Amino acid sequence: MTELSKKKRHSLSLDVIAGLVFPAFNPRYEYVLNKYSGIGADLNINFDDENGSQILEKFSFSPYYRQYFFSKEDYGAKGFYGEGFLKFYTYENDTYFFGDPITNTEAYFETALGVGIGWKWVSNSGFLIDINGGLGRNLGFADDPNDRNFTGKFGVNFGWQF
Repeated sequence: MTELSKKKRHSLSLDVIAGLVFPAFNPRYEYVLNKYSGIGADLNINFDDENGSQILEKFSFSPYYRQYFFSKEDYGAKGFYGEGFLKFYTYENDTYFFGDPITNTEAYFETALGVGIGWKWVSNSGFLIDINGGLGRNLGFADDPNDRNFTGKFGVNFGWQF
């Protein structure tokens, strides 16, 4: 790793898709362990109470470990990566009764274990773009009659590595 890359071990970024498509706030922090790996966490806060609340998480916290590939070219924790993550999240299910204007909304907590892939570009100045996606298997902690089996994790993050 170059001397400049050694100093830039922290990165902060924001998922622009979450902010543009949904009224949500999704920051990410990553600490670069070495040029081959990093650890970090995503936080997602969804402010949408109207559209798709039964589909999207209201809140999630997702720590992860990333393994970067192609380090022979001294990418230094950028480029193609695979990650393993643990996701803790809450969501709501709305129950509609036929012919009744009253709905019943119940909140649930779930945990998932998953894997993902992505690509991270970092400029010499530290500006970064990270495109990623992943799929996690729910561990079954929620007592939801609709029983979600999987959860996703997707984003386009813009940020800074410093």
